Amino acid sequence: MRDTAAVSSMLPTGGMVAGGVPLLSPLHRAFPCFTIPIVLPITLSMLLVGDRVHVIMGLMILIFGIAMLSSSVRVRRLFQDATDMRLKLASSIAEGSALQEMLRIDELIRIGNRRLFEEQLAKEWRRAERGRSILAVISADIDHFKAYNDRYGHPAGDRCLLSVAQAMATALQRPGDTAARIGGEEFAFVLPQTTLPGAEQVAERIRKAVWDLNLPHAGSTIAERVTVSLGVASSDHASVASEADLIRASDAALDEAKRRGRNQVATVAP
Repeated sequence: MRDTAAVSSMLPTGGMVAGGVPLLSPLHRAFPCFTIPIVLPITLSMLLVGDRVHVIMGLMILIFGIAMLSSSVRVRRLFQDATDMRLKLASSIAEGSALQEMLRIDELIRIGNRRLFEEQLAKEWRRAERGRSILAVISADIDHFKAYNDRYGHPAGDRCLLSVAQAMATALQRPGDTAARIGGEEFAFVLPQTTLPGAEQVAERIRKAVWDLNLPHAGSTIAERVTVSLGVASSDHASVASEADLIRASDAALDEAKRRGRNQVATVAP
C-alpha cells in the first residue's frame, strides 16, 4: 500500500512540474519558485520514511525536479532568443521602411522627389485605367529662379525653395494628391480622380499660395515677389495615351504659361 501511495504521489507531482516548464519558464524565476516548494517537501518526506522504495522514489523526484529546472533555463533562453530575434526583425523592418521613405523624399525641402512622383504617377495611372477615372498632372516652375540665386545667393535660394514647396504642398489639401520636386526649381503634382477644370482650380490655388508668401524677388521681370508658372493636363485629353504623354502635355502647358508672361496657369489646347 505504501509503495502504491508513493507512486500515486509521484505521478501528479511530476505532471505538475513538467507542465509548468513551458508555462512558467518565460517568466523570470517563476518556475523555480513554483517547482522547489513542490519537489523538496515530497522528496524529504519520502527520504524520512527510510525504506528502499520511498528513498528511490524521493531521489527520482529530486532528480526529475533538477532536470526540469535545467530544462526551464533552456526554455527561457530559447524564449529570450526568439524575443530578441523578433525585436531585431521589427527594428530591421522599421529601418528598411524609413530608408525607403527617405529615398522618396527631397532632403532639402522635405516633400516628394522625382522617384516618388514617377511611382505615384504609375500607380495612379493604373488605378485610373481600372476604374475608368480621370487623372491630372500639374507641372510648375519658379519664375526666374536663377536670377533669384544670382541676386540673393544659394543659401537664400534654398530657403526660398523650402518656403515655396511647403506652400505648394499645403495648397493641395487632399491626402491622395502628391507634390514632388523633380528638378532644381521644377515641381510636379499628381491629382487622382481630378478633371481638367478641377486641376486648374488646384493649380490656381498653388499659384496664389506662392504669391501670398510675398517673398521679395528684385531680379524678376514679372513682379517684385517670387511667382510660379503652372501647366495642367488630364488623362482624358485626345493626345494622352500613356503616363509619358500626360507629362509631356503638362510640360507643354507650362511652356504656354511661360510664353504668355508667367505667373499664371495654362492648360493643353483641345
